[in-house]
Amino acid sequence: MPLTDARRALLLICGVAFAVSTNYTNHGPVLGFISSEFALNAASAGAIATAFFLGAAALMLFGGDFADRYGARGAVSAGFAVTCVGTIGCGLLAPTYPALLGWRFLGGLGGGFAFAAGASYTRGIFAARGQHLAQGLYGASFLAGSASTLIYMPILAGADGDWRRAYAVSGLAVLAILLAWWKLAPAGPRPAGAPIGIGLAPVLRARNSWLLALCHMCGFGLAMVLGTLVVTYVMHGFGLPLVNAGLLGSLVLVLGIVGRSGGGLMLERGLPPIHLIRLGLALAAGGLATMALAGSLQLAVGGLLATGLGVGLPYAAVFNGAAASVPGSPASAQAFVGFGGTMTAVVGPPLVGQLLDVSGGFASGFLVIAAFAALVLLATLMLHPFSFATTDPVAFEA
Repeated sequence: MPLTDARRALLLICGVAFAVSTNYTNHGPVLGFISSEFALNAASAGAIATAFFLGAAALMLFGGDFADRYGARGAVSAGFAVTCVGTIGCGLLAPTYPALLGWRFLGGLGGGFAFAAGASYTRGIFAARGQHLAQGLYGASFLAGSASTLIYMPILAGADGDWRRAYAVSGLAVLAILLAWWKLAPAGPRPAGAPIGIGLAPVLRARNSWLLALCHMCGFGLAMVLGTLVVTYVMHGFGLPLVNAGLLGSLVLVLGIVGRSGGGLMLERGLPPIHLIRLGLALAAGGLATMALAGSLQLAVGGLLATGLGVGLPYAAVFNGAAASVPGSPASAQAFVGFGGTMTAVVGPPLVGQLLDVSGGFASGFLVIAAFAALVLLATLMLHPFSFATTDPVAFEA
């Protein structure tokens, strides 16, 4: 693929990731208005986020298999279109709470279907040089999109709190990105191989698939869990005002953006992928333990910084490593890894919340999560060595 086309492809696939991921958090800034209108309790309000991730988990593995068999670009286009419909539907066709959940679930179906296809498309944009930075930027775009809703959703909702208007207008912006993708995106990688030799079965037989999925559970999954807890943690633990606590909470996303991009750059500079994965896990485990035992706000912020970087750094190594470990089914392998992180985002916050309720404080909860990250770090000793082979530029659709 010519360099100009490759850069355009990277810009567009990052735009897709940005647009899809706005649905991760676009309910948050207007949740008060939604809860007031539908008289929701905390559990029902939390289900608005869960609905999207459940939809994503439901089709993520199928989307990876589809991309391996029929090509990544078409899978991205189909999934992204469904997410766009779901976003606009939340604004125009959600008169009731169940309808809102339904549109959220539909958007998640599309996002999950497109996710691994996008990772596979991104991996195929460049040859050896650039593919890891591209994967890191693709991953960072998901976090950037999630963070952006904290800015624009309150503005679109306005003083009257019209959350439907915010969804509808932002959905039109998602539609504009979809149209740009359909019109301008270069063709992606050809299917990985003959249908008999590809699919989810070889992924499930590969030890690396399971281990790298565990690693991503300590990446995206942990970031989602931490994002739901950190504001309450610094408010209750150190008496920080809500506004300042919210700024600290946003650090998780900001550091994740830096970590994912920086991790891709480190791989480009020659750092072995297993070293990067272990560095991220060690930072996450150490940062969480520091937060659990911190006696001062400064120490707690230091732990938060370490954790935020730790959950982001391994992204490119984990996803390109999954594809390299199962070269006949690269998108399916990446989908399986993504599925692990998504399921953690679904079940993690309520489980950790229950643990905090039982223990009566954050220390034990953070220590349990830190211990899990440390165990996954130890489990990386069982990873089979993998190398990032050069992507053949000829292996692109005409």
